Amino acid sequence: MIHDFCIMIKQLKTNMKLMKKFLTITFFAAVSVCGYSQTHETDSLRDVCERHEGKLNALDERVLVNEADLGKLNKIKVSGYVQAQWETYGKDLEKTNGYSNTYLIRRARVKFTYEAFDGVKFVLQPDFSTGNLALKDAYAVVNIPKLKNVTLWVGQFNRPDYEVEYSSSQREVLERSRVVKAIYPGEREIGAKLEYTGVKLPLKVQLMAMNGNFTGTQAKDIDSKKDLMGRVVYSVRLPGAGLGIDFGANGYYGGNLAKTNPYTLNSEGITDSAKVWRYLDKKWMGGEIQIFADILGGMAIKGEYMSGINSTPSTISSTASAAAILADPNKCKNFAGYYVYFIKNVGSKNQFVAKYDYYDPNTKLSGDAALKDICYKTWTLAWQYYLNDNIRISLNYEMPKNEISTSYPSQLDDNTLGARIQAKF
Repeated sequence: MIHDFCIMIKQLKTNMKLMKKFLTITFFAAVSVCGYSQTHETDSLRDVCERHEGKLNALDERVLVNEADLGKLNKIKVSGYVQAQWETYGKDLEKTNGYSNTYLIRRARVKFTYEAFDGVKFVLQPDFSTGNLALKDAYAVVNIPKLKNVTLWVGQFNRPDYEVEYSSSQREVLERSRVVKAIYPGEREIGAKLEYTGVKLPLKVQLMAMNGNFTGTQAKDIDSKKDLMGRVVYSVRLPGAGLGIDFGANGYYGGNLAKTNPYTLNSEGITDSAKVWRYLDKKWMGGEIQIFADILGGMAIKGEYMSGINSTPSTISSTASAAAILADPNKCKNFAGYYVYFIKNVGSKNQFVAKYDYYDPNTKLSGDAALKDICYKTWTLAWQYYLNDNIRISLNYEMPKNEISTSYPSQLDDNTLGARIQAKF
């Protein structure tokens, strides 16, 4: 629409120039015919001609200003998607939720990308889903002068992890893995990132410094320490075999500040006492691989493994009773998790997906000893139908299996069946 308007403005400008020339010639022709006998009329016609020429010049200037403004609008790219979803739940989830099924707007996002000039880009993406108006992305990307293929990202954006960065509009199942949701809540962070993307060498390197405590609500950090994260990905392409393989590693180094509670519950289930105003470890390592094969219409296998120590600060006030403080200590525990996708295209419009993900929030203890830190193993089966480039219909069945303990003496009936229609623009 903006492009058509620009064409219309340019055509108007051309027509005005032609009209200007026509009027000028007409007036001066009239002046030349009558000039020999009507000197005072010649002066009057010349004044009229000059006035009209001035108006046409002013219109010319306005058209040029409009063209400049439209040139800026042409640098703005607007995209987005809406996900309308229906879900039905197993009996145990029904008891927890209070309902057995629901309709919802899972995501409704509009992304504005403005490329001011070559090497500088600004991105703004709000989410308008029901009851969840939030700012998802707000960042600038700048190419570093004299450093080839290196960009600086500043603002709020995805943490550098494969499943985190993989857009929700493209992901083959409805939701991310349990381990990813546990250690990267909200997916986004506020910070700065350097990213190198090789041209001759198929290597991608990401280094990020971030607040480390972002939950999607606070605008500033809640402690002085910044968390660090790095990711390296190397790509191998084998066109003859129809294969593409990406493999990489990532690491996270940071901490959570324990401000009010001096007690910390560790992975062995032991509560120790230490001073307040100290940092709890938040450190882990991970490896990833994605295999894409041009076999029988196309297929892919994708996976990631990560393990380390994650922590959760207590929210109990230092003025609370001793019993309350002991009942909700800080937590610092060893964890491990992974996921594996199998994706197979079926014809040009359908896709079958099987996914298995595993998450153990406490690898040191199991069963009754782990209390509520139980392990989950989840199978997800999905079918995608691509009506066209803009419309996708998804059917998703998630089957989590919980670890048995006194707190969870049997398998919970918490399967979820979901259907989604996604419209992109």
